[in-house]
Amino acid sequence: MKTVGIICEYNPFHSGHEYMINELRRGGAENIICVMSGNAVQRGELAILPKDRRAAAAVTSGADAVFELPYPWCAASAEFFARAGVYALAALGVDTIAFGSECADAEALSAAARRAARLLPSSAEERGATGSAEEYFNALGDIKPNPNDILAVEYLKAVFKMKLPLDFQVIRRVGAGYNDKDKGDGYPSATAVRAALLAGEEYFGLPVASAATLDAALASGEAPVSIKNAEAAMLAFWRMARDNDALSALAECGGGVAGRLHSCASKASSAEELFALAATKKYTNARLRRAALFGMTGVTYSDLDALPAYLNLLAVNKNGRAFVSAAKRRGEIEIVTKPSRIPDGDAARRQSELARNLDAIYTLAMPQKRENGFFLTKSPFIEGNI
Repeated sequence: MKTVGIICEYNPFHSGHEYMINELRRGGAENIICVMSGNAVQRGELAILPKDRRAAAAVTSGADAVFELPYPWCAASAEFFARAGVYALAALGVDTIAFGSECADAEALSAAARRAARLLPSSAEERGATGSAEEYFNALGDIKPNPNDILAVEYLKAVFKMKLPLDFQVIRRVGAGYNDKDKGDGYPSATAVRAALLAGEEYFGLPVASAATLDAALASGEAPVSIKNAEAAMLAFWRMARDNDALSALAECGGGVAGRLHSCASKASSAEELFALAATKKYTNARLRRAALFGMTGVTYSDLDALPAYLNLLAVNKNGRAFVSAAKRRGEIEIVTKPSRIPDGDAARRQSELARNLDAIYTLAMPQKRENGFFLTKSPFIEGNI
């Protein structure tokens, strides 16, 4: 049985994501298992739709099971996002990882991944301290620094470095480019869909089941989520912060970043203004957003260098339930179906603590604010109930 794993954000789940799942089915995938970002995403932003809603959209649109890629890895730079996702899929028992790519050149992506594995620092602290973007892009060789291709290189690099027995399948990206704002001939970018939602405009490009899930979240005041709804908390934190050794030691906050965020927060009246004032050629918007979030939630480089201690099951269908049962018997990683029940061990407790820290911000960023334990009451979505 061919079991294909996807590392994803589905922020939100749109027609391009459905296209990929359909292509995998046509290619013989009998199980499609997703490891999806939780309530924060890889650019250091809050997901526009809660994780349980996005997972439900994926399962009702063709995936078999969706597990959460936990915080902080879901909000980390590409290499740590990819490393945690690949590890999780391998531990669950998939045999193939699939990913979208602008170039869709498997041989060139593999070659770039092997160069990156050989040339680049491997710890979070080293990578955060060196700021080696130029070195990184040089390691890509003929691969252009497109977002999906960068992630593809990181997925393969993680497979090679961890010596995992995984095949891979490349699906060419269709429709709009990563940050394009147009409708992309029926396959828009997630950026375009989010922009419409945040502007209160009519959204587009979502499969029927995903649109129904989004409409339910909009009606309940759970979406669209935006840091703008909680920017007072962010500005207060960084105005009171000081660039001391403890804060600078947190992930992405070193090299003067913490001090810069503190200084700019004292002048800014919004989160967007904070990041605009703080941005430089060296400190990209995504780096600053991750630093702001990691600083507020206490994420260390050791947290990024670790690997997930457990996975929350977010959504599943009948076919996926059989896979989940097999993964539990496999026993390589703990699978949690009741978020309030945390496995034993220091690593699991730390992972849970960081998740609660993120949710303290996320629940304030919902249009209708929720209590901090809101997500601890959620059970996995089972297809047939939205």
